[in-house]
Parts: sequence; C-alpha cells; structure tokens
Amino acid sequence: MFKLSEPQVPSFWWLQAAGWSCFYVLSVAVVIPYMGRLGELGYRDVRSLLTDQGVMCAAAFLASVLLRPVCRSLEERRLSWLDFEVRVAGWCLLAGICASWIASRLIHATPELVELLEACAKTAVLLFLWCNLYFSIKQSQRSAGERDRLIRLEAEARQARLQLADNAKDEDAGHAEANREVYVSRFTVRSGSRIHVVPAHEVAWISAAGDYTELHTRNAIHLLRETMNSLAKRLDPNGFARIHRSKIVNLARIAELRSIENHEYIVKLCDGTEHRSSRTYAGQLERWLCAG
Repeated sequence: MFKLSEPQVPSFWWLQAAGWSCFYVLSVAVVIPYMGRLGELGYRDVRSLLTDQGVMCAAAFLASVLLRPVCRSLEERRLSWLDFEVRVAGWCLLAGICASWIASRLIHATPELVELLEACAKTAVLLFLWCNLYFSIKQSQRSAGERDRLIRLEAEARQARLQLADNAKDEDAGHAEANREVYVSRFTVRSGSRIHVVPAHEVAWISAAGDYTELHTRNAIHLLRETMNSLAKRLDPNGFARIHRSKIVNLARIAELRSIENHEYIVKLCDGTEHRSSRTYAGQLERWLCAG
C-alpha cells in the first residue's frame, strides 16, 4: 500500500531565487512601454534596459540578504506583533533607501529626486513584504520539521514498544519451554521382532524387576528396559504416583484406599489387585486425596 507523504516546504533560497527572477521579469515588462521616452526613464535600447533593471533587482536582493540577520535577531526576541512589525518596517525603510541610492549611482538612466524617493518607498515596501514572506516560510519550515520530528519519534517509540513486546514474548516462551516438562504418553516395548506400543493411560500399575520394569495392563504384562527411578521421572505426576520403592500406580485406576499403621495404605485398583504403600511415599497419595 502506498502512503502519501506530507508536502515538504521548499528551501527558502530556491523560493527567493524564483521570486527575484519573477520580479526582474515584471520590472522589465513594466518599463518596456517607456522605451524611447528619455524624460520618463526611457531607454534607447533593450540592453541598457535589461542592465538597469538587473542592477536594481541585484540591489534589492542584496538588501534582502542583509536583512536576514536582522529578521533572525527580531525573531529571537519576545516582541508583540505590532512592535515586531514596526521594527521590521523601520529596517526595511533604511535598507530600501540605501539600495535605491546605490542603484541610482550605477544605472544608465538619471532619475529625478521625486522618482528617487518613489523608488525608495517602493523598495522599502517590497523589502517589508519580503520580510513577512521570510517569516511565514521559516515558520512553515519549522512546523514541518517539528511535525516530522514528532512523527519520527512516535515511529521510534512504537518500534521500541513492539521490540520490547516481542522480546517479552520470546522470553516468556523461552521460560515456558524451559520450565515445561515433557511426560511420556506411550511406551514402546520390544518383544522379539515385534514392537508393542502401550498407551500410558492403559497401564494400571508398574512394578520393578531388577534393571527392568513391568507394565501391567488389563490383558498383558510388558517388560520395559528401563529402571524404576528413570521411569518415575518421565511419568506425569498428575496421572501416576509412586507408592513404594518398587511400585507405581495409575491414579485413575485406584478404586479403594485402606489406611493402616504408620501412614501406610493398602491401595486397591480397579483390576482387583492390592498394593501396599510405604510411609516414604504416603505424601503423594495424601496430596492426591486432598486434590480430589
């Protein structure tokens, strides 16, 4: 998906170059009708016209360049709007007088005093408009820069939040994976060339047979090549409980418990077999009873 970007404010130097170029063209266009009228700032040829208008535009341009530090200095002061504009107008009047006087000494035409005063006033007004345009453009550029900075900061903050959330998820998943124990759900028992798959829930009880264990189901007894201690660690404690050093029972298959001396029990399973629990493992049976 394409995202429309915010319009960017062009560089002030480009805007100024375009503005003064347009002003030069307009100045030439205004004076062209007076070609040949020497008493009214007329010119004998186009070359002198272009040269004089170029000199006047250059003088106004240099005056605007010299006014830029003044504008920046006034911006830094906390002035009221009226005080600000009055000071700008005063500086523009001074710059307009200087620029017009210097230009009058360099051009081919010889303006009269009234024409010179008129040129000073027009230049001052032009520079005043230029200063206000300068303030407006700079304010727009600052606003655009501040907006871009805020957008960038929001994007960086959003990215940081997402990164923190992803890191937290990864860390939680790592902890969960590290803490999670995988319990056996089925046993594979080899008998000759056959491999029997015995689901864990079908085992009623387990007994020790040396370095082996016997899995007792309803219909068969399977010999598993694993010690009692090793197998006890792989069984789900919520499904199986070790009641003796040599016995593990399926809690779901317990039908009856009979309490005897010293916290020992007789555990009767659904298949009718009875198994004696030792005092060492009585706590597992008692916790199971309380949980039920």
